Amino acid sequence: MSAPAVSVGVGTSPHHAILVLAERRLTLLPVVDEHERLVGVISEADLLRVAVAADPRAHLRVSAGRGAVLPQTVGELMTRQPHTTTESSDVSDIARVFASTSFKCLPVVRGDELVGVISRSDVVRALARSDDDLAAELTPLLADLGPSRWAVTVTEGAVLITGRGSARDGDAAAALAATVLGVRRVDVRPTTEAP
Repeated sequence: MSAPAVSVGVGTSPHHAILVLAERRLTLLPVVDEHERLVGVISEADLLRVAVAADPRAHLRVSAGRGAVLPQTVGELMTRQPHTTTESSDVSDIARVFASTSFKCLPVVRGDELVGVISRSDVVRALARSDDDLAAELTPLLADLGPSRWAVTVTEGAVLITGRGSARDGDAAAALAATVLGVRRVDVRPTTEAP
């Protein structure tokens, strides 16, 4: 995650929020109260709805928006009770949220306090690990399982675990390997030990 999060206060003007989004190249800003508690989010789409001036030729057609009072603060535009995550959330759970929604980022909270923001690109960077790095992390982890002897081969994030051990040992090896960030799939092929 990115921490501390770039955020704006409830009373911030929409114009200032647009400037922050553009300058920081963000798609969403957490909105906080005076105690830095998350109270909402303001997105590019929220701001675009009020940011573009009416077409000066609009007098040629009927418009229901003429004379409407424009919002003065992000508090008037923000989405209240946004979807959030926590520092202890599993990256795979966050990846599933991003894959199944249109969210580009999520505020990270501790209780109701904003502590950061995680984006889809943060998750992609975390998953982008070389096969050699994955194998180097997996080998000592599997050695800690005990007397079983496991060999690890990693190809494009897919892990193949081979060696001597019981089916139960193989299940434990697979479960442990699946916890390593960047592992996309695990296949275990144990050879049963002689009695």
